[in-house]
Amino acid sequence: MIENPDRNRKRWEDSFLEEIERARIEIELADKAFQWMKNDPEAVDAALSRMEASVEHYNYLIKQAKQLGISLDEKTLYSRLLKT
Repeated sequence: MIENPDRNRKRWEDSFLEEIERARIEIELADKAFQWMKNDPEAVDAALSRMEASVEHYNYLIKQAKQLGISLDEKTLYSRLLKT
């Protein structure tokens, strides 16, 4: 039996949105790591690098989603994430 292409697209979009949510969570974790490490200069540098990388990744995913025509409004994003 061949699957409906629209169904495959929806699954793919859902996976993409999940990846965006994971990237958003990574930004939050990087921010917390930065806050915890304020007294250690090496740890601060590592936390800043982590933050920069996570923000770059998130921005890349958002840009890709827009180019692929994936809806990124908050209502759609949260409703899809809650369904999984």
